[in-house]
Amino acid sequence: MSLPDGTSLLRLAAVGALALGLAGCFRPVYGGGSAPSVVAKTPGADVASEMRSVEIKPLEGRVGGKLRNELIFLLRGGGEAAPTAYRISIKLVEYGQSAVVDPLADIPETRTVSLTADYEMTRAGTLDPIMTGHTVATATYFSGLQRFANVRAARDAQDRAATQLAERIRSRLQAYFATGK
Repeated sequence: MSLPDGTSLLRLAAVGALALGLAGCFRPVYGGGSAPSVVAKTPGADVASEMRSVEIKPLEGRVGGKLRNELIFLLRGGGEAAPTAYRISIKLVEYGQSAVVDPLADIPETRTVSLTADYEMTRAGTLDPIMTGHTVATATYFSGLQRFANVRAARDAQDRAATQLAERIRSRLQAYFATGK
């Protein structure tokens, strides 16, 4: 029998001390503690309440409505809106293209739907942008010979791309409200 090696215990203690030291650096995005917010100068304000106070201006078209509804749900979590402190205007552009074409029938087999969103956030009551962004989302779908199936597949691809855009815009807003940049 031999005695346990002291270096492994020393390594374990060093890793534990390092982990405890770094634990104080962690700040959850949705933390609702008593620490003051970086952006809003009121104590106790947190990212979630800042995000609930964002108003999304209406967008045109079915895909614009889908993007707006997804974004409202992601920002408010299905809850009620807080008094408007920020406004976001989004310019949405959609385009599609054939990704794969059947060489014998010269019919597209796979299509791609791309959505591009340019957005700008302002404080309520002002016109000066405090944050701008640009994001792109792409979704593909199989294009067969049935007309209704093609229309439905295209709509599903548009919805998937709109959901991706909403998630990306929400992530950017979270980062802005957490850091103030």
